[in-house]
Amino acid sequence: MKNVRLIYEKKDRMRFVSHLDMTRFMSRMIQKSKIPVWYTEGFNKHIYVTFALPLSLGFESNYEVMDFRFDDDNYPLSLALQALKGVFPPYIRIVDLIEPQMKAGEIAFADFEITFDTSDKGFEKKLEDFLNLAEIKVSKKSKKGAISEVDIAPKIKAFSITQGENTVLKITLPAGGKDNVNPQLVLSAMGEALPEYKICRGKLYNEKMEVFK
Repeated sequence: MKNVRLIYEKKDRMRFVSHLDMTRFMSRMIQKSKIPVWYTEGFNKHIYVTFALPLSLGFESNYEVMDFRFDDDNYPLSLALQALKGVFPPYIRIVDLIEPQMKAGEIAFADFEITFDTSDKGFEKKLEDFLNLAEIKVSKKSKKGAISEVDIAPKIKAFSITQGENTVLKITLPAGGKDNVNPQLVLSAMGEALPEYKICRGKLYNEKMEVFK
């Protein structure tokens, strides 16, 4: 039995698929590829799959990570990759299939690209001034349900803003089990109506800002 890690993009209509439904969908696609996967034991056998960092509903992603297992240690990754690419629909693009190098608990940061439907220079300036504030207080709910006021300004690892037909914010935020800042939480702290936008999560990193693999 060998652990393998699938890296893929989740785009378009798939951003509206819940985490639970995504688990079922990925299992069906793996079955369809006919690669030698390992099934859990017991009465209700199913393909073992686990996601490194589940994606928020409505978000797209350029770097989704899902682990599963081969029941044949000698089965070539290149052959499995080819089989998987042959069964997935266009809105799930398979990027790579590798042996895991890091544990999911090592994830510490994630890149996000937020595209606003505006080219207004005034909005760009407001966004930049807001993100440069020394203090950004928000109400954040803990895993136990307690709500507390948190300053997220020092949690913003990096950001940049570019403008063309749209205003595009690229921002790196804490992600994972130790700390997690949803980009929508950051935007809500602006306290004003925003242009329509969509969010795409990019690469994941460990504490050393090494790409999660």
